[in-house]
Amino acid sequence: FLAGIIVAICLFYRRRLRTPLAILEDSAAAIRGNDLDFRIAYDSRDEMGRLCQSFEEMRQELVCNKENMWKLVERQKELNAAFAHDLRTPLTVLKGYTDFLARYIPEGKVSQEKMQDTLELMSDHIKRLERYSYTMKEVRGIDEVPLRTEDMALEGIQSKIGEVVFALNQIGDIWIDYARSETECEIYADDSLIVEVLENLLSNAIRYARTKIRVMDDYDAASSELILAVRDDGPGFAKEQMRKALRPYYKEYEDDAKDEHFGIGLHICRQLCRKHGGTLDIANSVEGGAIATASFSCKKESRES
Repeated sequence: FLAGIIVAICLFYRRRLRTPLAILEDSAAAIRGNDLDFRIAYDSRDEMGRLCQSFEEMRQELVCNKENMWKLVERQKELNAAFAHDLRTPLTVLKGYTDFLARYIPEGKVSQEKMQDTLELMSDHIKRLERYSYTMKEVRGIDEVPLRTEDMALEGIQSKIGEVVFALNQIGDIWIDYARSETECEIYADDSLIVEVLENLLSNAIRYARTKIRVMDDYDAASSELILAVRDDGPGFAKEQMRKALRPYYKEYEDDAKDEHFGIGLHICRQLCRKHGGTLDIANSVEGGAIATASFSCKKESRES
């Protein structure tokens, strides 16, 4: 009788327990090794089958949580890179104003009025950096950056563009020419976001330009779109760059550890243009060099909706 019980237990273990227990043991070892790329399958309706199914559901939940964590880390990485990238050009602009004052004040070529205007512009840029730092501290991704649109004169945005161009022309060997349109109208826009896009486009163009960059603006009253274009006289976009330049963290030379370029500037511009109801397009100019064109929807009703 005892021998029969032992034989029955052995047969039951071999036929009903050994396989699912081996599956569960292997699955636990894989999960412990942080390997979730497998599937737990045991086709049975008994308790061991339900236990294996529960393990499979747990594995799927772990995969989902891991993917969510990866996305969160990527968003934070992108945000940190955007923050570091976007600080560069405003700081360069401030350096341009500082160099301008340091160069011409000792020579007596700066009037009291010009000095006061320059200091006010520097103060405005510092306040903008403070607001930007506070905003980036509160948001969890670029897509959460708030859009602060309001009624304003197009001339006001053009003046801010001119200020950025003036400051950048005080430093470096690249000359930036601003072809300002003669359009006079009221638009509904976020001037800080537009200037931020311009600064990113200029930062990218300065890296590749040989001697000069041209900035152009235009306003299409029919579509209520503000258009900014930045063209450089560099080598232009290669075929591979044309396909990948708008992707985050794209670099021309991926293995260049010394390259301080984040490879995120154009990606940020595209995200911000989309937030403002517009687009970002890149191309090679017929006159040579690369050209990036950013558009911003300035329709009040579309922004309010």
